[in-house]
Amino acid sequence: MKIFKSHEAIAHIAPLLPQNPIIVEAGAFHGHDTLRMATQWPQGTIHAFEPVPELFKKLQDTTAAHANIHCYNLALSNQTGTATFYMSEKPTKPGLASQAGSLWKPKERLKHSPIQFPGTIEVNTVTLDSWAAQHKVDRADCLWLDMQGNELSVLKSAPHILKNVSVIYAEVSFIESYAEMPQMPEVKAWIEAQGFAEIGRDFANQTDWFFGNILFYRPTGELKKE
Repeated sequence: MKIFKSHEAIAHIAPLLPQNPIIVEAGAFHGHDTLRMATQWPQGTIHAFEPVPELFKKLQDTTAAHANIHCYNLALSNQTGTATFYMSEKPTKPGLASQAGSLWKPKERLKHSPIQFPGTIEVNTVTLDSWAAQHKVDRADCLWLDMQGNELSVLKSAPHILKNVSVIYAEVSFIESYAEMPQMPEVKAWIEAQGFAEIGRDFANQTDWFFGNILFYRPTGELKKE
């Protein structure tokens, strides 16, 4: 298992994917990682999801020049409809949405970070499988999930798409950052039960900070046989 810095994740993922991968990115924020993926895989296709309207507009502006990036003002979730979204902002930038917003109510992360959650909005949600059927997307090679606690819910609600996924890069929390959210042991165990193996992470321990990201790989992209 490799320990790497978060900005090195794409370099570690690159050898695991074809030259024309289909990548689903949930929690795209301003699109900085989206751009890096589009540059790494110019023949690939990146589907980027960002539910917060003002952030979605910045995502569109950031990625407008790249034909291989498709943006959606939606939150991937375990149901299709609408849901309450907890907006976040940095105290130094009041009124500007930050990337810590979540469908889950903030809890212990309030003790570990200065990020504030001043209010909520209603956002449109969709399951990954429902979205894929609607847009005639029959596979995804990589899932890049930065969803502030909602990663496992999305994965459990996507049995069709998950069959062909070979790489998952997912944020995990070491504490109950958001109320009743699945924490690292549960998320890791479920993903590994689907036949994936952890091959890297961007943290060396669980004491320096309260969350990190894990890179999982399943060589064949097939579900583990019972």
